Amino acid sequence: MKQIKFFDWNVDLQEGLFPVTDPNEKKLVILEDAFELNGVLWIDENANLQIKPTWDCVITVNAEKKIITIQHADKVFRNEEE
Repeated sequence: MKQIKFFDWNVDLQEGLFPVTDPNEKKLVILEDAFELNGVLWIDENANLQIKPTWDCVITVNAEKKIITIQHADKVFRNEEE
């Protein structure tokens, strides 16, 4: 495992995974050797860490409040709330 820093978070990556960071957009993309997308992490406007794995959901981790929210990706990107 290799560990990288993503703002205030530490991210452990298994061998063969490569991070590509865009600090201006506060996004981190994880790629494999063949440049296959494995997931995207970003810091939202409320300073929450969000994770979009390659399967169709968004996991939001709010470490301060200790809340994990799992939503269907379509609802998040269409700004729908349950």
